[in-house]
Amino acid sequence: MRSKPALSLLFLLTLLFIYPKLSLPQKFLNYQDPRIKNLLLKGIEATFQENYPTAESLFSGLIQMDPEDPAGYFFSAALYQSQMIDLESDFREKDFYEQIKKAKKLARRRIKQNKKDPWAYLILGNSYGAKAVYEAKKGNWWSALNEGLKAKSALKKALKCDPKLYDAYVGLGSYHFWSSVVTKAFWWLPFIGDNREKGISEMKLAYQNSIFSKGAAASGLIWMYIQEKKFDQAINLAQKMQAEYPRGKSFLWALAEAYYEKKDWHNALLKYQELSERIERVHASKNLDQSYNLIECKFLIATCLFNLGRYKESAIMCQDILNLPLTERTKKRQKSKLKKTKDILEKCLEFTADKKW
Repeated sequence: MRSKPALSLLFLLTLLFIYPKLSLPQKFLNYQDPRIKNLLLKGIEATFQENYPTAESLFSGLIQMDPEDPAGYFFSAALYQSQMIDLESDFREKDFYEQIKKAKKLARRRIKQNKKDPWAYLILGNSYGAKAVYEAKKGNWWSALNEGLKAKSALKKALKCDPKLYDAYVGLGSYHFWSSVVTKAFWWLPFIGDNREKGISEMKLAYQNSIFSKGAAASGLIWMYIQEKKFDQAINLAQKMQAEYPRGKSFLWALAEAYYEKKDWHNALLKYQELSERIERVHASKNLDQSYNLIECKFLIATCLFNLGRYKESAIMCQDILNLPLTERTKKRQKSKLKKTKDILEKCLEFTADKKW
């Protein structure tokens, strides 16, 4: 009689040896562990500083620590997305989609083992959110909406599990604010309404209290302030964040945009000139064609110069843009800016009465 428990135990141990994943519930990474937390924060900082190789190495290290945990895959995808936005290129699109897919799959697996795991819901929601942003940028609006709604649902579950998980408010704040901006014509409907202030409040919560999302929340808040024409608030926060990440360009773009929208042409000009110099260095390295960003930046410089009455300098900048060797793809993407550049050039020539440019 006593041999049956022994045989059962032997059978169970054999199963566990052959199928180790059946042995015990997977013990996932603890993001509050000082070592894990420090690794993540260093990777995030490297991303904002545009030290992409270091960030990629750190997030790859996280995956190696636990290949079954979703965090490393999500942060790798976020890194690739930041690179593509920075360089206006889709050169890491395949990597981005692969990492997002893995992050979603593993976050769902983590949730399956613990339906009250707030961090798993956070990563799942952020993964949906990152894909929603990417799809929207590509003009795939239905896909973006679908991913955005799934992100909202997962992030709300994260907060239900842990109301103090302030990192979740970045995605929720973005959803509430920008969905309201897009649906402005339908605010009168009771099930839509205007949630911009709610979105701003949520983003402030994330900026002030989140663990890993302070930079992302600050960026989101700056662009919300610009949209709401709260230019001084946008400028103050952008200056603070640019000082924190001086080697990165994301907050410099936002700062220049805030000055530009405020019609502070002098300060906008200075910031766009700084951006242009940085982009030129990347373009000159010939690692990636930066013509798109150069057109974007030089056009805004030309516009600032024009509005400052510096017509000859503006004309020279316009000519620089029109003389850039461009691929057909870049010409197509920047068709509108190139036309506007020609219009500014013509106006400059009229004002200077100089037809020799």
